[in-house]
Amino acid sequence: MKLSSLKVENFRNIEKLELEFMSPVSAFVGANAQGKTNILEAISMLAFGKSLRSNSEKSLMKINTEFFRLEGNAENKNLEKIKIEVASTKNIKSFKLNKRKINASGLVGSLPIVIFTPEDLNILLLSPSLRRRYLDVLLSQSSRQYLHALSAYSKALKNRNALLSRIMDGLAKEEELEFWDQELAKNGNIIGKTRAEFLEFAEKPLAENFYKIANEDKKLSVKFSGFHGEGITEEKYLENLNKLREQDLRYGTTKYGPHRQDLVFYLNDELLSNNGSRGEIRSTVLALKFTELSFIEKNLSEKAIFLLDDVFSELDRSRQASLMNMIAGHQTFITTTKLEHLDNLEKKSIWEMKNGNAKKI
Repeated sequence: MKLSSLKVENFRNIEKLELEFMSPVSAFVGANAQGKTNILEAISMLAFGKSLRSNSEKSLMKINTEFFRLEGNAENKNLEKIKIEVASTKNIKSFKLNKRKINASGLVGSLPIVIFTPEDLNILLLSPSLRRRYLDVLLSQSSRQYLHALSAYSKALKNRNALLSRIMDGLAKEEELEFWDQELAKNGNIIGKTRAEFLEFAEKPLAENFYKIANEDKKLSVKFSGFHGEGITEEKYLENLNKLREQDLRYGTTKYGPHRQDLVFYLNDELLSNNGSRGEIRSTVLALKFTELSFIEKNLSEKAIFLLDDVFSELDRSRQASLMNMIAGHQTFITTTKLEHLDNLEKKSIWEMKNGNAKKI
């Protein structure tokens, strides 16, 4: 996949900007709060139809404006043209793919991306919900079946939990749980198996990518905790729900399923979140991102676009060089505060960002 041009209007601190991308790597350099990350966010909006940084539509609009508009032109490996448009007026978003109106979920997978931001370090350090969200974003891009199952599962889980509370209050009967149990089993089974397939795929490239980035002779591995999707049939899923029904009724919430799953990372069989250095945690997240690239290409037969936000800030020269070598073959967008991080790039592929404006170096 290749993004050939981007138009941005009234988005964050950008009033109006039109960019064309001719090189495999495009970089944006400048001080903080000048609009570099906003370029990456605009691209991610074209990929997902929503911001990965904010839930507030108003915060996406430039101050004192009532709308924003984003437009991207891309080309897939078969040289087919793709035009994506995202706009928001009075907090109502609209989406178009090749000039045809669609909903936000219709965008997902049309412009596959992998994005790294400094906040992604929290994937390993904070709550399991961040790691589940990471899996959901990745797998929704590479599988429409997963995306639909995730939506249906979330709805069924919300309704089942509400029903549990009604049963506790004597307002509903226990047998009414059977319908939602069936829905959870059907869709939770798809979610669990797809996540397990990713984990099986990731075992080898994750370890190899960590070695290339960190240059440490340590083995990186990842396992599931809380819920294991592999080998669980719908019948077994229902059996497990029934075993925990009494407990669910007591607490008013569903205790079993992929919504309770977690990813646990190990370095030489030691828990990374407890024993890893900040450099090792950063290298792990980057290794995970490169593994994403490979997984998306395997499942979509299409290369994803790589977005790297302030990726060089805590990497030494040798690790920076390793990273630049690894991105070869993928269209990549990079932001940085220091021009010397981009010594190996052609000047024509570097923009200086200032107050939401971009000019070639």
